[in-house]
Amino acid sequence: MSPRQYGSISSSGGDSAVEESIELLGSHAEVTSVDVSDDSSGRQLKKGKWYHYVIAALIGVVSFNYLNGRYRQYLTDKDVRNVTPSDDSNAVRVPMPKPLSSLDPAADLGFRPTKRSGLASPSKVWQQFINKNESNQLEYTQPLPTNAWYMNLLSHKAAADPSKAGEVAHVYTMPYIVGVSPPNPKIMPITTRTQKTSTMAGIELFLPVVKASSTNMQMVFDKYNSVSLGSLVDDTKVKNIGEDDAATSYHVINDGTSATSISPLGVSLQWNHVDIKTHIVRGMPYGTVIFGKNALPTLLSGNRPTSIMIDNDKNNKMLCGSLTGEPVTQDPNRKAPISKDGSAHTYIVEKELVFHLKQSDFTYVAFFSKPVKLRCFSDAIAAVSVAKPNEEVQFRIDVTEVLSDENNEDEDLVVRVAVANECTTGKSTIKEHCDDLKTLGYESISSNMDEYLDVLRKGQNFYPKNPLVGIEFPKEDDEDGERVTNVVFDWDFTSSKDNGVAGSTTTSLRGVTQPTENGNQDDACIMFALPNHLESLSQEEKNSSMCVHTFHGRTCLVHGSKWELSVEHGDPQSFLADRPPMAEAIPDIADALMEDVKFQFSPNVMRGAADTYFPAKILAKVGRIIEIRNELKRLSNGDTVSYSDADESTVAEAASAAAAVDLPSDSDVESLLDDLQQSVEIWLTPGGKKGEGAEAEFLFDQAWGGFINCGCNYTFHKGSPGKGTCSNTFPVCPALDDVNEDFGNGFYNDHHFHYGYHLYAAAVVANNRPEWGKKVYERVLLYIRDIANPSYNDKHFPMFRQKDWYLGNSWAAGLMSSELSPHGREQESSSEAIAAFEGVALFGAAMMNAFKDDGEEKLASARMVRNVGEFLTKMEVTAANSFWHVWGKQEGSTTNSSSTTNSTESSHINTYSSKYTKKVVGMMHDTMASFQTWFAPQDVVSYGIQLIPLTAVAERRDDPEWAKELYPFYAKSCEAADNSDGDNSGFCKVDEAISMAKEIPKKVYISEGADGHSATNTLWFISTRKTTQQKKE
Repeated sequence: MSPRQYGSISSSGGDSAVEESIELLGSHAEVTSVDVSDDSSGRQLKKGKWYHYVIAALIGVVSFNYLNGRYRQYLTDKDVRNVTPSDDSNAVRVPMPKPLSSLDPAADLGFRPTKRSGLASPSKVWQQFINKNESNQLEYTQPLPTNAWYMNLLSHKAAADPSKAGEVAHVYTMPYIVGVSPPNPKIMPITTRTQKTSTMAGIELFLPVVKASSTNMQMVFDKYNSVSLGSLVDDTKVKNIGEDDAATSYHVINDGTSATSISPLGVSLQWNHVDIKTHIVRGMPYGTVIFGKNALPTLLSGNRPTSIMIDNDKNNKMLCGSLTGEPVTQDPNRKAPISKDGSAHTYIVEKELVFHLKQSDFTYVAFFSKPVKLRCFSDAIAAVSVAKPNEEVQFRIDVTEVLSDENNEDEDLVVRVAVANECTTGKSTIKEHCDDLKTLGYESISSNMDEYLDVLRKGQNFYPKNPLVGIEFPKEDDEDGERVTNVVFDWDFTSSKDNGVAGSTTTSLRGVTQPTENGNQDDACIMFALPNHLESLSQEEKNSSMCVHTFHGRTCLVHGSKWELSVEHGDPQSFLADRPPMAEAIPDIADALMEDVKFQFSPNVMRGAADTYFPAKILAKVGRIIEIRNELKRLSNGDTVSYSDADESTVAEAASAAAAVDLPSDSDVESLLDDLQQSVEIWLTPGGKKGEGAEAEFLFDQAWGGFINCGCNYTFHKGSPGKGTCSNTFPVCPALDDVNEDFGNGFYNDHHFHYGYHLYAAAVVANNRPEWGKKVYERVLLYIRDIANPSYNDKHFPMFRQKDWYLGNSWAAGLMSSELSPHGREQESSSEAIAAFEGVALFGAAMMNAFKDDGEEKLASARMVRNVGEFLTKMEVTAANSFWHVWGKQEGSTTNSSSTTNSTESSHINTYSSKYTKKVVGMMHDTMASFQTWFAPQDVVSYGIQLIPLTAVAERRDDPEWAKELYPFYAKSCEAADNSDGDNSGFCKVDEAISMAKEIPKKVYISEGADGHSATNTLWFISTRKTTQQKKE
């Protein structure tokens, strides 16, 4: 869970080595940590002495640590192939599932619609997605993304004036960081251009480097080491631009293809006052700008050139004019290619320029789709000089004319820029890039620049435009076999020569081992792929030297206009573990059940008078109590209970033990189920308290397309906090105006965390009361459509709101992250993301049973829900093991990264820097990973937030190898949090863990950290772990 305090970002973190390197690299390399003492609304985090318990029952490694600490603390609980023709012209490009529902949340289901304003509304960049409806009111043509990786480019800050948006308006495409605020060049003394303005619109291209300490890793870059590509805005336009606009403003391109105009893999921008556009796409090897007939390219850098080669001819070199237009007597050891008289000469370039920059030691290549005339200007170091501040522009190339003929005069000019080498001579002023390459343990593009340039030349004419993600879920006849979902990335490669689609139908991802002399057009379609994409390649392809080092490891060039990636669902998800509780633990579980079944819901929870997170954890907690009791009841009755990893004798022993104990009566369970049903359904009843719904009512956001909560101004009842009420009613909605209310729900923070708990509880009720499930099915689907809508063709919700398809994980951070965070998207709890989609899968499975006799249409809908949940769960588990769980063999190394004595050689590859010594990432950003949380500083919290809740899916989540490496660190953090009572002597046996779990005071399970857990679930979880033999230290 991440209660974000956006007003409390500081720069107090990082060790001295990192701080020194940050100072060297400049302001863009700020190490960010979080001040958790206060938030921007002035609400201090609750302090006081109370209990904190952690149960690390991880696969075969089980520990219990009894802690007493401060701050908020956590107990580690915390279809048929429905691909149909579409009215969208892009439907044939990728498989598209049917929508889960076509019902309008407002018109059909009765939830009040709401518009958004201020920072909670879409910015001006979405201007092409606004139409007037039949009532002459403005509305958006389709649901808009809220958590997409590129949202920092679409913020209100970026929309108001990109040139002033600064480092927040950057995104990480991998390998490049791309910005939209290029420096404004000085007016050159000699130019043939009519424009005299110094305002430039376009993109900045940075190649960052990983900087790491023991608790923080991030991608940093020097702003002077960028190359900017764009065009000067006509000075007459600049003078006439109104106060509410900016010369460098842009908008998102709407290509008229309905929902697929918005890509999850990239964003297309067109500038408003100069005729240029760009497509910013994950994994792009080049920065690409398309210039209309009235725009001429300018290229800028904060570095001086040492050489500029034309059209791959070593005998054809450019000389630049000086920035003053006067002759310069240069320092002979730092000479730039400047003409003797200091004037700029014009050159004809047919296809490309290759230029090396002095300070960064970067070599770049720039490709032109048409012949051009151009000239350049460069700064110089005089033979006798005095120190001066760095200039943002020390090198400039201006295209003065585009040379078209009758065959290509209608084509736009496409200019593409790429880094060809980040350590060309090894003599850079800033050493970080060269130093980083020495530690990789594998070859990169910088050690094979000539071969890499050949590959770039082959691909220069094909650029990705509007990539789509297609999904093909398992067929109905796959029910009894291995269920696999196929994911297709169609990169929409377009030819710069005829402005047409590349035309290939290849659906393969192939490694680039060397440039091909001959081959099909698809070989020219190249993108960078992450380690998770490269798993499908042959060993020879995996050994490619066409790679770079990114935040996420060895990232290599691959061929393929379409990628097809398969995701195996694994065994069906269940409320049950892979094995029954150990027979000897069942009496203790039964005792806990007899107490826990008496649980009384707080009145405010049953009225929906609260935030959407903590009550939801309570709902899921009660659901677990009910399902555990039902499991033991079925065992005691001799019913068939299926486990995936238990032999007949193990099940028989558990059944015998269950038959020998007293369990809560059916009436007790029905009573608890009544309360759970009411508490789940109240949130799904529209109209607020006047409509007999939740006091904090859910609404339908018509601007973004989302299921959001109004929020609650809670008024406490004297002497009985649980009897308090929400003093506000719609349209007074605190969560829509303040990002710090309800954890930012109204700003699309943490939706999957919150709704996952609601869904788990709904799945329990539907599993026990199928008719209720049928009654509320469409309303429960609103949670799922909000966080896991699988179809472009749902007209009310964006497709897979939180999903980053390129990385494979979800992002929790919503709209305000776009405005404030230079590190982009963020997610704290990988385990709550996993649990969210477990809830989707379990609800789908329960409804498959409910609809089994109601016809294929209903059954197919529930099957789709189940498949969506299982598919997303598997992706989140893979992402957690890649980016949040830190263990295994260091990438490029043959040795295990673990420092613990009990670790075995791991098959897992750790792509992070060896300087990062923690075994989890507490907070993952797009360009930063850190061992911290939004809400508390203790190490144990960063560990614990990756382990809640404790449900059946945890066994898939927590790899045994990682668990073994994690435990010593976790135990130490527990001991640090409580030096008085902690028993951290080593690996615990299951019976020891159960014994300690029984000693947990009851008040723990009503604390903020552990309110999603119960004694019943704690004992059940420990006793259902797979046993392994471990030595005590």
